[in-house]
Amino acid sequence: MSNRGTYLVELVFLLSCASTIFLILRRPYLRFRARQRRLRLETYFLGALLGPVLLLSLGLLNFHQAVDGLSGTSGHSPLGILSLFLSMVFISIFLDITGFFEWCARRALRAAGGDGRRLFFALYATVALLTVFTSNDIIILTFTPFVCAVSRQGRINPVPYLMAEFFAANTWSMMLYVGNPTNILIASAFRLDFLEYTRWMFLPTLAAGLVNLAGLDLVFRREIRRPVAAAAGDPAAAITDRSGAVLGVILLAGCVLGLAAAPRLGIQIWAVALFFALALLGVLVVRRSWVRLLRQDPSLKGGVGLRATLQRMPWPIVPFILSLFVTVAALRHYGITSGVGRLAEEIFGREPVSLVFAYGISSALAANILNNIPMTLAFASVMETLSGPALQAAALATAAGSNLGANLTPLGALAGIMWMSILRWKRVRLGFLRFVLYGFLVTPISLAAALLVLAAEFRFF
Repeated sequence: MSNRGTYLVELVFLLSCASTIFLILRRPYLRFRARQRRLRLETYFLGALLGPVLLLSLGLLNFHQAVDGLSGTSGHSPLGILSLFLSMVFISIFLDITGFFEWCARRALRAAGGDGRRLFFALYATVALLTVFTSNDIIILTFTPFVCAVSRQGRINPVPYLMAEFFAANTWSMMLYVGNPTNILIASAFRLDFLEYTRWMFLPTLAAGLVNLAGLDLVFRREIRRPVAAAAGDPAAAITDRSGAVLGVILLAGCVLGLAAAPRLGIQIWAVALFFALALLGVLVVRRSWVRLLRQDPSLKGGVGLRATLQRMPWPIVPFILSLFVTVAALRHYGITSGVGRLAEEIFGREPVSLVFAYGISSALAANILNNIPMTLAFASVMETLSGPALQAAALATAAGSNLGANLTPLGALAGIMWMSILRWKRVRLGFLRFVLYGFLVTPISLAAALLVLAAEFRFF
């Protein structure tokens, strides 16, 4: 490859990353009218889309090479990853619409009584538990408005509880394959099945979560000792669709069990998640038709939970992910990622313990420059120079860094970007620098705990 082509690809990659960050910070939405409706479009995917547009227009990649970048080479399967992520999100959003997550939150808040500290721990535990089995993005976006409302009613400072919610979601999402899109990217790229991934990441997640909770308790001890002035309300009143909530929980539980069993049955895990999502979709379509037939109620033309679920789906992530695969394919095509991988191997060697710390720390920092999804894609290509235990150590450490790095700054993950937008909408005062202060007080020790346990697993097991 020519040096000129390599430099241009590097420049395109940096421009794509810079434009994505600019759009996130300065222009997160485009607002426009369509007929009589005011619509809002998230813009973050446009920065990623700039990469393939420039690569193709400058002749750095041809059409066939771009398509090859989407073909799932080296274990990457863009369509499989998107199917798995969107399927889990679809089930989780429907559960949210039925009121299930708010029911869980109210149960936790009722258990806390009027004690602010008990409320803090109950919220953290509820978010952690739900995140393990769903997705950090969904839990963050679901719980944030609720925490703001409870804080307002209870006349307490919302910031400690919001930080607990955010940090818990991004920490405990590390445990299971499906908790974060970056876990899916890493596991699918290097053929880690559901049970194997969980076996390695269970103890590091537990260590990081406990240290994370202790750190947050220390930072916010004075604030969370203040009493809560109002109760959260009757948990049962949160359920707006009882039959839908039961259906959603059953399908979610079946999906998680299916994901665990799929590798042993020789089934692709994305196919399992897609099956359960389509099953839910089919039931909702039939239920909508049945209700409209019996009631003839024009207010039900949007369906019973169906339209609302589809409208809340994060559709911009589709062009975002596909664009990133094309850009990373260019980095691979021009030997840039393999060059970085060889340099890393010269510096850190192939010893698993040293690679755990090297990749864990670097991925956590890089996530806050590139955002965790493109960072994970780039790191997956860098790691292709490794094999055996060295590759597994680097991959799992990168998964840890991609999750915990999101707690350093709001730029570390898409969830952080959307979370800050919700806080502005709710008029909660939490600036960028204040978030970074809390992030650097708590996250380094959480990351260190996770990496120490992961390194011990490679050393002794």
